[in-house]
Amino acid sequence: MKNAEVPSRAADEERSMEPRTSKLIVALLAVALLFPLFFQLSGGIYNSLKFVTDSGGVLGTLPLPLSIGACVLGVFALRRNFRQAVPAAVFIAAFAAGMLLSLVFATQGLHIEKRKLLLAAQFLLPTMGLVLGQLVRDEDNVIARAFMWVLILLVPFQLVAGWLQNTLTLTHYLYFFSIYQHFQFVPVIFVVAFGFAMVHLWDQNKALLRCLTAVMGVYAIASASFLAIGFYVGSVLVFFARKMMRLKTERLGSFVAFGLSIVAGVLVVGMYYGIAKTNTSIVDDNGQYVGKFQTLVEGKIPVNIRDRFGDWALFLNGITENTRTVVFGHVEPFSREVKTSAHNWYLDFTYSFGLISLLPMLGLIAFTAHLVWRRRISIPDRTWWLVAMVAFLVLVDSNFKVTLRQPYPGIFAYFLWGLLLSRLQAAPAARLDA
Repeated sequence: MKNAEVPSRAADEERSMEPRTSKLIVALLAVALLFPLFFQLSGGIYNSLKFVTDSGGVLGTLPLPLSIGACVLGVFALRRNFRQAVPAAVFIAAFAAGMLLSLVFATQGLHIEKRKLLLAAQFLLPTMGLVLGQLVRDEDNVIARAFMWVLILLVPFQLVAGWLQNTLTLTHYLYFFSIYQHFQFVPVIFVVAFGFAMVHLWDQNKALLRCLTAVMGVYAIASASFLAIGFYVGSVLVFFARKMMRLKTERLGSFVAFGLSIVAGVLVVGMYYGIAKTNTSIVDDNGQYVGKFQTLVEGKIPVNIRDRFGDWALFLNGITENTRTVVFGHVEPFSREVKTSAHNWYLDFTYSFGLISLLPMLGLIAFTAHLVWRRRISIPDRTWWLVAMVAFLVLVDSNFKVTLRQPYPGIFAYFLWGLLLSRLQAAPAARLDA
């Protein structure tokens, strides 16, 4: 009998370790997806003093995020859950097939431009995040907790590093490594990750998240990103307004505290802008910060937004050149000397690969909206917040930038999208007459 008990006890211990191992894997994946650590194939960790790094389209010098490796390892580690990722697999197959049709039929000959092949790989690479997101099950908020700790450790360090380097705006250089695209893409991902952590962990980590809310407010302002600032302000206001509306006691005191926090936020913004305006020596961003907000205060459209209108018109005219370009796109993308992107993922993609290749993306958006509608009654608040975050990244942010084409923000956005799909598929559908 004693010998029979030994295998049984060992089996029980092995089964008890499986959830802990799974949680550890999910936590490590979440950290790797958010942490903005980049590598260069030609030189190890990306650690540049230069404000802007242009790889010139050379893969060896292009900073590649840690999240690429995390996706590959994560999909392998969670491969036994692959049945959950069928929608992601179908989308990627259709997406790749559409781009293949464009590569073949955009030109009348059989010659395929190398630049277009590389661009196709660039669009396809971030979709790994969609598969990974669908493979994950996270009932214990491991992902939200990992996001929270990355932000708690990294954001204050980045702000202090910037102040030590005599700049009010975000610095890309953090001594041990540099953050690639620290103005254009990373701030939006950070504020979305903060929103994800806030809505999932507030009740268990109020003290930490109160401090992080204040720190992220300063971070959003220092980013000079209208999209990051807009998402931060909107999500915080809605989140705390909903919290206060549900309070049954001490409602007056909560409203007073909420009002004071808004006043404090306005004062911080005013102070930050005032210092930046009168002392440009501590704003090391080539005039981006003051230039953006100065024109806005004067009632004018900031230069970066005006430039986007021109880019959109340029790419839209290219798309509508003829029937072939509408359906299958162009033989090759714009030369980097002309434009590196349309500052709009949908126009950028359609210009190169045509509407036929865009159909899988539109289909995935429609499929997601269908699931949301069918599960609308049973969807919990946290999942509604995730719906809003994915909609912001896919429908708002990607219409002003090529978010889903860049590895770091694209993998993160697709990952949240896959996570949303896995939650929606698990939720019971509402009755059609409900």
